[in-house]
Amino acid sequence: MLHRLGLWNYVRRNAATNDELFYWLKNEWDHCPYGSILYFATHGGPGEIWLSNAEEPSSVVAIEQLLANGIDCRRCLVHFSGCSILHCEEDRIAHFTQECGAYAVSGYRKDVGWTARWSPAALLDLMLFSMIAEDEEIDLSDRESVKKLDGLRKVVQKRFPDCGFDLYLPA
Repeated sequence: MLHRLGLWNYVRRNAATNDELFYWLKNEWDHCPYGSILYFATHGGPGEIWLSNAEEPSSVVAIEQLLANGIDCRRCLVHFSGCSILHCEEDRIAHFTQECGAYAVSGYRKDVGWTARWSPAALLDLMLFSMIAEDEEIDLSDRESVKKLDGLRKVVQKRFPDCGFDLYLPA
């Protein structure tokens, strides 16, 4: 929708297995410009993402190790859209952010529904990304500018307190 409105360019890749996910990250993510959002639109659980045909979940730790070892995630926002992925110790997400070099990591600490009235992840993601796209003071390739995302975090948390949305900025 944001792409059709001319607010956002994107590249979409489907990954049904961990091997496919890691292939796309290794072979295409490096081609994304600084200031991008690495958006994991998947199901999830505490500290892991679930892919449709994967034999086991991909842990945030495994994704962190992949990104920290040669895949450039600096000057980007990493967003986990699945249920409860950020429902893990805050130190775990802080470590992920630091190791990957991401300017910020966001996602949900609770179960969310893609279109559920009680916690509509599609609406929240759309709202977050459109606020980033339209806010001329936020440049995802600039660390100081990215700190302004904390204000967006507070808006989303206030409007949708049941979703468990959070956004981590490195110290």
